[in-house]
Amino acid sequence: MTKASKKNQDPYHKLSKTLNRIPNGFATTKDGTHIRLLQWIFKPDEAELASKMKLSGETIEKMSKRLKIPEDELVVKLKAMREKGHILIRRSKGVEKYGLLPFVVGIYEEQVHRMDSEFAHLFEEYVQKTRGDILFTSTPPIQRVVPVNKVIKTELEIHPYDVAENMVKQAKSWGVRECICKKQKNVIGEPCSYPTEVCLTFSSRKNAYENSNRTKPITMERALEILQETEEAGLIHSSMNVQESHKYICNCCTCCCGILRAVTEWDKPKAMVKSDYEISVDEESCIGCGKCIDRCQFNALEIVDGKCTVNDKCVGCGVCALVCPKDALSLIHRDSSEIEEPPKNLIRWMLRRAFSRKVNIFKII
Repeated sequence: MTKASKKNQDPYHKLSKTLNRIPNGFATTKDGTHIRLLQWIFKPDEAELASKMKLSGETIEKMSKRLKIPEDELVVKLKAMREKGHILIRRSKGVEKYGLLPFVVGIYEEQVHRMDSEFAHLFEEYVQKTRGDILFTSTPPIQRVVPVNKVIKTELEIHPYDVAENMVKQAKSWGVRECICKKQKNVIGEPCSYPTEVCLTFSSRKNAYENSNRTKPITMERALEILQETEEAGLIHSSMNVQESHKYICNCCTCCCGILRAVTEWDKPKAMVKSDYEISVDEESCIGCGKCIDRCQFNALEIVDGKCTVNDKCVGCGVCALVCPKDALSLIHRDSSEIEEPPKNLIRWMLRRAFSRKVNIFKII
């Protein structure tokens, strides 16, 4: 068997190829860091099975028949993989389907309960070598900024996908997680001062997080409190770049969040979609105190001639306006030429992303 043939038969290389066929993408490295990352997450037999799974999910019966694996053996493997955060279980009308996850957002985030020093350093090595290639350079972007609604000018129309509170209220189950971005940076010795248990997740199914080893069940009221607490702390809201059926809200920072780091650290301004808004300054009210400057994580503000000014780095999060003692800052609509309407739902997002990346999504769905 040739070297190329052996590589093609290796379960981790097969899984790597499968993950890159998912619209999100999975970048490879010349030195094999991406393979070492998968080796930490998956055992060889788990990688082999994951490489053959469908993105949309299958019942045990269908998967057993297609892969020619006995159902009882498959149940044991899939249960172990679900506990490790390798795969997703979709429940609909009493039927369970086991599906493949993207690497991000997906498999990586599901390792929050397993994170150790080896994995944290491996992931840092991986992101430094790939610098968000594929993941943050393909369109449409995975996430978009969700603005702080209380600082949007009251007369403006606000789309439902721009209202974090609406995302929370439409759910039937709510949960909170330790932020894996902040945990990873803390483990490698680069902690930040922001709150860490702030990642919100929600489901259209009741009691969705009762038996989770990663997500702490909370009430809707507590989820709304966390939104307010993170705004006050200066964290940026973001969620999936779609109009409906949101499943999570990230509340993160530019020092830890992989996506926000791509914008500020790796000079990839299109790694995420800016909100439909930008900061406006009322010069008559502004006293040039500079509190907003300290608040902005994107270096989008500066004091010029005693007044706050805004540059094109503003992502429209609005957290700077919350600390203005004179209420001189507010969010206004961007020019229509700068606004990117998100795909209606995840299916449309995947189709558009697959088309832009020229990948055949139908091979894995």
